[in-house]
Amino acid sequence: MSRFKNLQKQLGFFTAVSFYRKLKSGNLSNLRTGNLVHQFNLRNNPFDYATFEEVILNEAYNIPFGFEPKFIIDGGGNIGLTACFFASKFPAAAIITIEPDTDNYNLLQLNCKAYANIQTLQCGIWKNDTHLKIENTHAGNNAFTVIETKEAGADTIKALTVLSVMEQFNMPHIDVLKLDIEGSEKEVFEENFEKWLPLTKVLIIELHDEMKKGCSRAVFNAINKYDFSFDTKGENIIFTNNAFK
Repeated sequence: MSRFKNLQKQLGFFTAVSFYRKLKSGNLSNLRTGNLVHQFNLRNNPFDYATFEEVILNEAYNIPFGFEPKFIIDGGGNIGLTACFFASKFPAAAIITIEPDTDNYNLLQLNCKAYANIQTLQCGIWKNDTHLKIENTHAGNNAFTVIETKEAGADTIKALTVLSVMEQFNMPHIDVLKLDIEGSEKEVFEENFEKWLPLTKVLIIELHDEMKKGCSRAVFNAINKYDFSFDTKGENIIFTNNAFK
């Protein structure tokens, strides 16, 4: 499907025309769609558009939870569109969006600043509190992978566990944990998940075995220790904690 046809399908003809003109001009600032409360911005590259298409046009995270989330962690926030989508849909929720890459994070902050219920954090999510380094610096800005490094430096990123994020923002539990962290899910679910995973009501995760072997095995091994059921939507697996009270 062409870009315009997909825009028209999701946004309607007149909004699609305006949006498409901006796309053609390369001016992707102050954009509007009906499913976000505030304006947002994209960079003129195919990676941002792919994120926009997934999150805003195709509404990959428009999931019927059956409850109103109070605490949401968005791991792998990229340019902030998922957090903005959640904030528009659940204005009473406290949302923490986390992104390690500086260029992505700067745009994430710009896109999220109008939402009072979003807090941003520049770091990576990992199995322990440490430092990370981007190992594929030439990849697209939605496909960075990281490795652990013991010492902080100019090219390193702070890393926190999910539990540390909960503690920092006084979250007693997580209603929705979204993880799209480009293979780091392998480490996150290999160890130190026992305190936060049982306190997670819904986990939305994209697996990246093509980037790092063992991602699916690590996630399912951890999940199977608890009473989760699962469904799928697009590239995401949605785990629901049946024991969560």
